[in-house]
Amino acid sequence: MKLNHYSLAALAVAGLGALATQASADVITDWNLITVNATKVAPALNSNLGSRIDAIEAIAVYDAVNSIKQFGTAYHYFSPNTGSAQAAAAQAAHDVLVNYFPAQITALNSNLLVSLSNITDGPVGNGQIVGSAAAQDIIALRASDGSTPNVVYTNTVTTPGAYQLTPNSPTVSSNFTFAAGINEQWGTVTPFVLTNGSQFRPPAPPAVGNNKAYILALNQARTTGATNGVSHTDAQTHIAQFYKQDAELTVNEAARDLAQANNLALTNNALLFALLDIAVADSRIAIWDAKYAYLYWRPITALNASPSGVVTNGYTAWQPTIVTPNHPDYPSGHSGTVTAGSEILAAFFGDVNTFTLHTTTAGESPRTLTSLSQLESENGLSRIYGGIHYSFDNLEGQAVGALVAAYTLANGPHFNP
Repeated sequence: MKLNHYSLAALAVAGLGALATQASADVITDWNLITVNATKVAPALNSNLGSRIDAIEAIAVYDAVNSIKQFGTAYHYFSPNTGSAQAAAAQAAHDVLVNYFPAQITALNSNLLVSLSNITDGPVGNGQIVGSAAAQDIIALRASDGSTPNVVYTNTVTTPGAYQLTPNSPTVSSNFTFAAGINEQWGTVTPFVLTNGSQFRPPAPPAVGNNKAYILALNQARTTGATNGVSHTDAQTHIAQFYKQDAELTVNEAARDLAQANNLALTNNALLFALLDIAVADSRIAIWDAKYAYLYWRPITALNASPSGVVTNGYTAWQPTIVTPNHPDYPSGHSGTVTAGSEILAAFFGDVNTFTLHTTTAGESPRTLTSLSQLESENGLSRIYGGIHYSFDNLEGQAVGALVAAYTLANGPHFNP
């Protein structure tokens, strides 16, 4: 975690040095939870698609609250008005979600009624008008951002080092399936703050073969990434299983916990979640640019392939602890996503914080962490312990995430001077 290098400079730009506090802004944290949950209702969105919706919702909420409170620079929509900023936030979030998830309208309408029944800060109707306008503005702005149509990768290259479709292994069945690579176009999606997806493209991964960095990382994957690996422990299995959920769920839960623990004002929460979810979404775009630029093979392929790059052993020689995701290896999207989010949180709260996280992985207990750097470290290592990434994937993913976060803090919305 590069707190000293990034966060202090970003604080000066973003004006976060004097965070106001008041009664917890539950309407924003509530709708953040509603949003991330809505993206996972079957058929659940993957992290690329889900983080895009999270960012759109957070921006709509921020611009709506800012139009009434007039505390910061607009992301895009700004129409000075009076009324309830709480109602504006709830309506903005609701309208974004109804637009993208019309089948969930009954539940979303019910959530909105609950939010509006607890308004304490001014005329509700005026706030709703502002919220609806902010939502429609960002929806229109993102309508042609390149996120659709989805493009999948189906090439069958067998050159050593080249990405090959990976099996749903380990599994209870030996009848493996090989899903196409997801979102091949995601690196060209219009970012929320970055200039383009390749802005922070990392250097090429180590060449395969007789390359020291590659051999060391491959052997680490071999010995620690399988449950029967000679260096693998039960504790590592739990870390791999805990963090295998979609990464945006992890950082948004951390944000809600820290926002409520620090009793942030409504305006601070609006800015926090806007910056957080912008950085998370843009980190996904930046990582996907690199993934399909380099098309690097996964450990499950490397550790089962012949010298020619062809796998003929049915993927039985080596299997990872968790199922390998169906997209290219380098760099790690999980590492980039969580680092981007953690760096934003550190800019608001500092590194040292105690917070508790939960996971969607059945049977895994909550984890209480004592710093955001611990979150970055555990999450990154989880991909190595899970056998689905190399150590250099983690390090470069974290580097991209840190750069995206710093750029978002410097160039995203911020408090007025």
